[in-house]
Amino acid sequence: MSLRLLAATAIVAAISGPASGHDLRLADGGVVTFRTCNHTKDPIVVGTSYIPVNGSLWRNKGWTQVGAGACRDIFTTSNHTFYARAETKGHSDQYWGTSIKQCVAYPGPYDFTTRSEDTTCPQGVPADMTTFHSDGRPVYVWNLNP
Repeated sequence: MSLRLLAATAIVAAISGPASGHDLRLADGGVVTFRTCNHTKDPIVVGTSYIPVNGSLWRNKGWTQVGAGACRDIFTTSNHTFYARAETKGHSDQYWGTSIKQCVAYPGPYDFTTRSEDTTCPQGVPADMTTFHSDGRPVYVWNLNP
């Protein structure tokens, strides 16, 4: 089972450069809240992979429910890069997430950590997620439309 595959390494290298020494955390200790807004008529669930504030390991967590027409804060991080997948509740074949494979567990809930260098899922299976890059705003909103 593939976790971050080589694509994750390529993404991190593209962001920070292999020897640049740049930290992926937000400048001046800034924290970003990842908020998901569900603009569909069905409830959705969100699975995520992110580094918690003051953390160094990736937290893989799901499934956080967001009601139809509602918004919900999912997590906070001080890392520029994070990943999320949303699914129509009860229908894992109806999802948002396309750029990278990350670990999720069915039926859930799940909550476990991985290291950046991990290449397999210690739990669960790899699933498509969207890669997000914060621009430093305190709230990053992911709008899910039908």
